[in-house]
Amino acid sequence: MLYKDLISTYGSSLAAKSAPRDDPVWHVGWSEELQLFREYALGALQLAKVYLLDHLAATYADTLHDAVQEKAEAIGVPAMDILGEVKLPAKVTWVELDYRALAIARFERGSPTTAHDDKPIGSGLRGYLIDDRNDDHLRVTMFSRPEGSKIMDPICALLVNRTAEGQLDYNNVTEDLSQSMVNFRARIGDSKKKIDALRYLHRIDTGADLFIPYALFAMLVSPDLGGIIPAETETFTAKDAKTARKFGKPWILGAQKSHLTIRIGPQAAAHMRERQARLEFVRQAQSERSGPVRHWVSEHERRYRSGKVVLVKGHQRGREPEPNLPTRVMGPRPDTLDFVYTLKD
Repeated sequence: MLYKDLISTYGSSLAAKSAPRDDPVWHVGWSEELQLFREYALGALQLAKVYLLDHLAATYADTLHDAVQEKAEAIGVPAMDILGEVKLPAKVTWVELDYRALAIARFERGSPTTAHDDKPIGSGLRGYLIDDRNDDHLRVTMFSRPEGSKIMDPICALLVNRTAEGQLDYNNVTEDLSQSMVNFRARIGDSKKKIDALRYLHRIDTGADLFIPYALFAMLVSPDLGGIIPAETETFTAKDAKTARKFGKPWILGAQKSHLTIRIGPQAAAHMRERQARLEFVRQAQSERSGPVRHWVSEHERRYRSGKVVLVKGHQRGREPEPNLPTRVMGPRPDTLDFVYTLKD
């Protein structure tokens, strides 16, 4: 888990027990600002309620994102506004997913986000640290670790500001830039152009996929859990705790001992099967330029410019429907864009 690696890396470095190969950012680009950020992040991670989405659960939440994105863009609001007011399950939450598996699933189902890609783009793990302890704003920090790389601190975080009434305003989002990471990037030889590009991409990625943890939070409070199944799972085992006490690693002892692993249930699985079947049906229909589905044409007159009138008898027209296309709707159709999650009593 990225959650465990962050706690181990940050805790070791803050305690002066890490090696340069394990944490190059700390040993190459240390600054007071970096230390303050890591002290904040470690404390927030230890306090957070932790969720780990398996690859199917993350894909399920992402298909909901695809469905609402078109409507959100049409009316000029963030996609999360379609979900309505979502109550966070805790003051600090951590939501983690396998980004490589998500990227593959997006590409295979032809998600709009991959329309111009010729292969899946994305690797490693991603996690969202969502901190709701400030009265003025909600802090969203996205941590990403591509495959084969070491822990890299985020170059920026997003601050979702509140209205005068205390409501979160997703049209009023500001960036909190990490100057320590900008300095680190410059120190290892990155150009200003590359640093600006990394900053821009990180900001866009953070905002684009924030829908996934929010969809999770919405489903967690719906009566049927929106088709997902949470299961408590051990994060740090008794052996981990024993080792931490033996070698003086209090940052592990202070972390959450368990997390909720999120998997999909039968309802969500049926929705994903149906959606995939419909997408395949649309693709096939478009590629074959096939006519309309079989239907009855009533008797009618066909009039020509020359004045000729022909009586067309009633007849069947079109082709037979795809036999494997589900007819019972187990989840939202592509053209059904509103998702309403009724709160539990």
